[in-house]
Amino acid sequence: MNNNYESIPLDLWILGSPSEEEIRTVFLNMDKALKYIHEHGYCVDVFYPSEIEILNNELDHIQFKKLVELSKNSVIRKNMIQEDIFRSSQVQIGLYFYSRDLGLSVNDILKNLTTENLKNNFDSYMQVVPDDVRPYYRGVILRGANVYLCDFEVKKTIEEVRKLEEEVGDNKSNGNELTYTSLKASTNNKINDDIYKQINGLKDAAFISTLAIPSLILVVIVVLVIVSWIISLV
Repeated sequence: MNNNYESIPLDLWILGSPSEEEIRTVFLNMDKALKYIHEHGYCVDVFYPSEIEILNNELDHIQFKKLVELSKNSVIRKNMIQEDIFRSSQVQIGLYFYSRDLGLSVNDILKNLTTENLKNNFDSYMQVVPDDVRPYYRGVILRGANVYLCDFEVKKTIEEVRKLEEEVGDNKSNGNELTYTSLKASTNNKINDDIYKQINGLKDAAFISTLAIPSLILVVIVVLVIVSWIISLV
C-alpha cells in the first residue's frame, strides 16, 4: 500500500537464515500489524509469505500487501478476524519449520501445511516452535482462540512480572498501570499509521471516483452542447 519503502517478501527474508529471535520479532510485529488492520475495518486477503513484506530491513515494519474490507455483519466479521489469526499462525509455524533447515523449500512446506494436516500432526509441528509460544499456537490452531500473538506476549509478560513480585514479596505495584503500559508499548501504531496510511482513504477514494465519473460525463456533455451551439452560429 505504501511505496515509499524498500521491501523484501517474507519468503525471501527467511532464506537469509535469520536468528530465532529475529523470527520471533517479525512474527510478533506481523500480529501487531494484523491487529491494526482489523481495528481499521480491514482484513488480509492473501497470507502467502510473498505477499507479506518487511520494509527497509526494519523488523517492526510489516506490510500485508493485499487487504479487503471486513464485513458489516458482526458474526461474519468475527469469523473473518478469527480466520486471519489462524492463517497468520499457520504461516508462522510453517516458517519456523523451514528455519530448522530440514531440506524442504518454503513452497513445499506451506503447500503441505494444510489446515487438516496441521491439526492432525500438531504435536510434530510444535517440535520446531519455541516452548514458550507453543500454548499460543495450540490455542489458535486446535481451539480456535481469537487472540493475537502480541496480546498473548503482553499477558505472559504481566504474569511473569507478578510471579517475580510474589517471590520477592513485593505486591505494591499497580497491576492496572502495568497492564496499560505493557499494552501501549506492545503497539506499533505510529509505524503502521505510516505503512497503512491509505487504509482510511480507500472508502473515500472509491466514493470520490463514484462521484467523479458522472460529473466528468456531465462536463463533457455541456462542452459538446456549447461547441455545437457555437458551430450553429457560424
